[in-house]
Amino acid sequence: MADEGSLEVIQALLREINIVVDALKEDRENLGREALFELGRSPLLDLLRERFRIFLDKPARKQGSRDAILSGRVKISGEEYSFNKDFQELTLQVADELDLDEIEAAKLAILAEDSETALGRSRRECAIILFHTERVHMLKCVLLLLQLITDEDQLLDESDNEGFGDLVQYVSQAILREGVPGARRDPNKPRFVPICMAAMSDIRMWLQKLTERVASAAVLGRAEEAQFQESIEFTYLSLIQQHEFLSVILSFAIEKHAAVEQDFTDFLQVLKQATRYDAPLIHLMPVLGQYITIFGSTEGSGSVEEARNLNKFVCQHTENDGRTLPFLNGAIRAWWIAEYSGWYMEDAAGSGLPNIDIDEEDKQRSKQFTEALKDGAFDFMLAVVADVMASEWEDAARKSLRQLLRKRTPTLPTEAVTFSVYLQSRLASKFEAFVDAFISNMPDVLRRLKIEEDEQRQANQAQEQDYDLERFLLIIAYSFEGRPNAADGFWEDPENNLAGFLQWASRRATTPVQAAFCEMLQSLSEDSESATAAHEFLLDEGHQIRKPLTITWSHIFSELDYFAQKIREKPAAVQASGQRPGKPGNEQAETEPEFAAMLESYLRLMAKLATQSEAARMYLLAQPHPKLLDVLFQVISSLVTPRIRACTFRALTSIVSRKTISQSYEMWESLEACMTGRFFSPTSNRSLNSSAAAPPPSFYMEGLFQEMSPHVEDASAFIQLLVALTSLPEGLAPLNDVLPYPEDLGASTRIRPGIDPYIDFTLGHMFSLRVQEVPEVTQQRLLRLCCLDFAYTSISIFNEDLIVFSSEANLNVDSAIHSRSLESYVTHHPFARVMEWMYDDKFIKGILNTIHQSPDDMGKAAPGSPLMLSVLRAVELVSKALDLQATYIDLVRPIMKPQARTQSRSPYIPASNGTFASIEDGLMTSMTLMSDLGNYCGIGHPDLTLASLKLLEKISASRRAISVWQSGSPDRIQRNKAIMALEEHGDGAVMAGAFITELKTPLDFRREADSPDYLTKIYILDFIYSCLQASSDRPTIAHLLLGFRCEANSLEIEPGSPFDQRSSLFHTLLPVILEVPSTNEEGSMVQWLVNLKYKVMRIFRILWTAPLSARIVLDELRENDFLFHILLQGLVAQQNMLWNGLEANDPDFLTTAAAQGYVDHLSMRAMALEYITRELCSVSLGDRPTLKRQIFDALSGQIKVDGSEVITVPSVFDFHDSLAQENNLATGFPEGLETYRDLDLRPCLQEDDDSNHIYNLDKVQEMLLLKRNESRTSGQLIMHQDGSPTEDQEATLMLYLQYLNRFTQVKSHNLKGLKAWAKLMMVMTNCNDFQGTNKVSFILQTLQATLPSLEMYASDNPSAAYELGKLAKVLSFELDFATMASTDRQGRAVENLISDKLFQLLQICLSAITKWVGNQELRSVYYSICYRHLTGLTDHGEGVSSSLRKTAKTIQAFGEKLLNVICDDAFGGDAGCQTTALVLLGTLVQLGKQENSNFVVEALNRLNFIGLLVDSLRSVLVEWEEVNMQSKFTVVLLVLSRDCAITRAANF
Repeated sequence: MADEGSLEVIQALLREINIVVDALKEDRENLGREALFELGRSPLLDLLRERFRIFLDKPARKQGSRDAILSGRVKISGEEYSFNKDFQELTLQVADELDLDEIEAAKLAILAEDSETALGRSRRECAIILFHTERVHMLKCVLLLLQLITDEDQLLDESDNEGFGDLVQYVSQAILREGVPGARRDPNKPRFVPICMAAMSDIRMWLQKLTERVASAAVLGRAEEAQFQESIEFTYLSLIQQHEFLSVILSFAIEKHAAVEQDFTDFLQVLKQATRYDAPLIHLMPVLGQYITIFGSTEGSGSVEEARNLNKFVCQHTENDGRTLPFLNGAIRAWWIAEYSGWYMEDAAGSGLPNIDIDEEDKQRSKQFTEALKDGAFDFMLAVVADVMASEWEDAARKSLRQLLRKRTPTLPTEAVTFSVYLQSRLASKFEAFVDAFISNMPDVLRRLKIEEDEQRQANQAQEQDYDLERFLLIIAYSFEGRPNAADGFWEDPENNLAGFLQWASRRATTPVQAAFCEMLQSLSEDSESATAAHEFLLDEGHQIRKPLTITWSHIFSELDYFAQKIREKPAAVQASGQRPGKPGNEQAETEPEFAAMLESYLRLMAKLATQSEAARMYLLAQPHPKLLDVLFQVISSLVTPRIRACTFRALTSIVSRKTISQSYEMWESLEACMTGRFFSPTSNRSLNSSAAAPPPSFYMEGLFQEMSPHVEDASAFIQLLVALTSLPEGLAPLNDVLPYPEDLGASTRIRPGIDPYIDFTLGHMFSLRVQEVPEVTQQRLLRLCCLDFAYTSISIFNEDLIVFSSEANLNVDSAIHSRSLESYVTHHPFARVMEWMYDDKFIKGILNTIHQSPDDMGKAAPGSPLMLSVLRAVELVSKALDLQATYIDLVRPIMKPQARTQSRSPYIPASNGTFASIEDGLMTSMTLMSDLGNYCGIGHPDLTLASLKLLEKISASRRAISVWQSGSPDRIQRNKAIMALEEHGDGAVMAGAFITELKTPLDFRREADSPDYLTKIYILDFIYSCLQASSDRPTIAHLLLGFRCEANSLEIEPGSPFDQRSSLFHTLLPVILEVPSTNEEGSMVQWLVNLKYKVMRIFRILWTAPLSARIVLDELRENDFLFHILLQGLVAQQNMLWNGLEANDPDFLTTAAAQGYVDHLSMRAMALEYITRELCSVSLGDRPTLKRQIFDALSGQIKVDGSEVITVPSVFDFHDSLAQENNLATGFPEGLETYRDLDLRPCLQEDDDSNHIYNLDKVQEMLLLKRNESRTSGQLIMHQDGSPTEDQEATLMLYLQYLNRFTQVKSHNLKGLKAWAKLMMVMTNCNDFQGTNKVSFILQTLQATLPSLEMYASDNPSAAYELGKLAKVLSFELDFATMASTDRQGRAVENLISDKLFQLLQICLSAITKWVGNQELRSVYYSICYRHLTGLTDHGEGVSSSLRKTAKTIQAFGEKLLNVICDDAFGGDAGCQTTALVLLGTLVQLGKQENSNFVVEALNRLNFIGLLVDSLRSVLVEWEEVNMQSKFTVVLLVLSRDCAITRAANF
């Protein structure tokens, strides 16, 4: 019942719109322009035109509709439905829940049926979800269309774009409800803006009712029910999202001049009625900003007179203003005055108005603005922009500064949700306009803010200060953060108002102003150009002579140095341990809060500029006396607050953001010096008294670790520094043959050099122990992410291939790598210590806890949130560790054991316990892991989806994991534990539903294989395949997900299940094969589409071949006419096709990306032929004559559709074997690569999915780099000009190996296809119902298809010849020579043809035998074919004398060389070959006897075969007692001896 306004159509349009949005981002001028043009002509827009017109309508419940539902018979969308009592009750529940017309509720309930499986929820819940989902998607379509028409307008302005404008016209008429241009507007027609405001009001009322429902439920004790909470939360989130989208839509509509003055005044009345600071109120702020711009600014559409009238209304004071939200009213007035004042600037329209006192009005506006600030205008505006723009990543230092300045506006309620990027972008742009207006239009007020603050501070330090200037600076910081293009206004023109504001604000700034200024400067430095401009701004010290106390680099450095020196000189109580007091003393009070905020802002500004600008980073590194790094490490070593230490660590991290290896080593040495006490103050409370012995080096390190442990902020920052230092600089990949730190790091203070203490503190203490105790959820997630980042980085930079190359390749790896030696690289690398922690039970538990998250939290989390990234990093870490586990256990751990350390007694540097023997053992302690990973495949985050599927694939294919799942009592077979775990709470159904949804998502034909949706499909299919491949004989989770009922050792179809209803994952895979095209519009095969179909086909192959599932799957495929569909697609008969526009026989084809599609297609063809063979066997054994006849007709090229229409398809006899093309492909080693001819590349070989040995090109690239390094370190002189040829040679070799890989795969799949075709033809030969001439004709047709290829391969390709030879043998023995005596002309013609073909077959076999080709097995087939041909002639009787003579002459033509091969096999071959050779010799003797020719006997005599034959008979009694084959051999020997004797006697 999908009508024109259904969710599917809306989703389809939303996908098209998103494609356009992405295209505009990627390539605005070409792809974007084209995509936007096509969208304006999309048929979906016409389908949804009426739906857009009523998209804000929600018909309420009414008695008539209710009565119709209760009657049981209702007509919906032209179809009449009959409802039972249960469905009536369901419909009424949905209608009551949504306050929706009962007929519309019935529609939702009907449509929700298909969603029950995918969502794993009741139909009532699915109906509610469907309602809100459709509204959200519809609103998002409207929002994006309004955004796109702005882009279309810009494109129209930029150049002549004929044909553009359709989208603008459509949106104006269908959405904004504007009439046709030039036509008179109907005053009675509802306008868009009031309707939109009414819809937003309805949503706010709905939200209020939800609050009341929750309160009522709490009274009744239902508030804690999970189902109730989920329903309320989903509805709340959906309504908030709808309200937010409507606000952005309304803002766009106002910008498009769809509003009038009355709308503005009505909106202001709505704002003045607000009683609570919450998300719906924040949503209205972009609308307010847009209204002010349109009706109060010189940039709007109104006149100065209209603005003056509105100014009286906006700025008027009423008694109610202070009773509601005074800061909101103040913000409205301040915002209006800032933009309205632009009318009275020089040369503006208001500056020349008659009969007004411009100066007096200016004073009045300034007074009104000041009063608005006193009411909390900036406080509220800062709260709004900060709450909208701030994220979980917000630095605690900025958050602290914001909270310091936020005095009046309350915090958002706890149920508030994150704001979308659409609202953030819209709000930021509106605040940008306010900032520009305030700076440009009210400079006097701005100056007065600074003056008044200075006066207040000078007058009374204890009095609470007005921080409005600081608030304004932070408003700028939040508004411009992440918007480098907007920030260009501050840097492009040094003479404009914004640049002048920067100069002014940086001079004679108070401590809090300096802190706020630095925060602002960070936000104006979001890209390299802006950051470099900010760096140069801080470098400009010329103005400091005229204006002292200006914020410059020199000023920042001097403040930091002063602070470092002062904190070091401060005496502290002597303590005997590294513990510090829990709270700073009175002497530190001056650093809190203002001075501390300033220092933190300095450090954060330093970090931001160094991260974004290479010029700034190098400047900071090059700072001389005092050296900046030393100052920063002094701060770290001093008794400072955790936040200052955290900011210092982040500054250090930024300085090594684009480090060289030498800079990295220098930073490591400085950090090590800091951890061993070099920068500690003599007066530090960590030092011992003078009489005590000198502390050990670890004393200071443990002391710092102890101080950082309770404070997540500085511990996280410290670990982030470790991550930056552990990652390798650019340019060292792919070899990664250097340690990230000096090999002797810590050698003077530790037994084993390296960074083991840092790893143990991070993974063993902070992650395994401390993170569980962190009370604040966001901080816990951040800490987890930092620790996992460090672990993942440490193992990712390890190159296991170096160990393999050292032992298996002819390379001197020690001399080819940058490290001192391979042993040093392995033993000192952080990889080993991190992998050691992967076997620790507490560490694994921490990883499993990280992965196991609440579905609600994951559903609400943004892709870049700490929660999402920590889960992603945990999944990636486990995957990477599983990849490297074998290397660690087999190669690295044996080296590390002799250097095993003693157990540490420090709780901050613990030792791993090695509880688990394998990583899988640790993972299997949680049976929720598989369901967690599966559920993450349906939350809409591509990176996590792909990583989860990859890990699922690894675990499912792990023998260790499988053994754990299938373990149990040896007395009886138990069900798979993983299956039971997934079934327990319905996680398997949810996981399968997520997979079904992903696989049903339409393909993106613009992004093709790069589309996240496509990659998700591929990863899902890979996971299912790997799971089935690893255990195809026992039920697995893949079988469960596909829809089977999994018993202990069998599969079933449960009645009423999704599989039974054909809605399972298995049935979702079928359309991929049957419906997804393989070609583009030009008819060329497309590699990525073929690959998708291939992935599905190989899953089906496992299912139809495994005894566990074959019966069910074959029946199901038969029900779906799978065989006929694949024949219709031409999979069996290979035609000459183009691949991405290229021909497969092109010499360079195998080096192109399209070659992989060709390989996949060949594999699919082999699988299709295999399936047809199996299906034909099944149908024949099942006694289904009608279906069998249909299959034979289809294989012959005729498929009947609907019982009458016949479709012609390529027949199975048209099978085009591609092996012949291999002869055109060269595989010899290319010329000019002599340098690499002796390079042993065997360590780079690996098996593909079909067990073909191909080269891993990444490993080859590494080996070539090692070869190059080895040549340079061995003393060979390589001239500079010789570098390019070497690289060219390497590129040529890589291209050749890529070619060779594809050639190997093509050859293998061609052979498999030929083998499958030959087997199919043999089955067709054995099970057909043909009789007489029809049967002869079938054999003739098969021979005609076989002989050309057999003749080609008989001598040159033994493998292919063997498959075709077996088919020819079956055909020869199937042919009844006795019936070949037709009297009719047609019959005789057929028999003559087949006689010719048989004679051709005989010649092919004799020629191959003579050449001694292949192995004995192949020659045995040739012998059998020859035997059958000769016996057929000799036993046929009449009419064959000419054929006998021709055959005898042919044998004589091949001479003794033929008989020599046969005789050799008769005595030297295996038993089977001996028998067939002797039988053939006997037949040749009989032929000679019948033709009165003694050629064969004489030749045997000359070859001494007869003598040997007689000698062998002497042991005949002994031979007679041997086993069957040997007895048969003896009988044949006796018969042959007899025939030879008779023939010779006759000749005598």
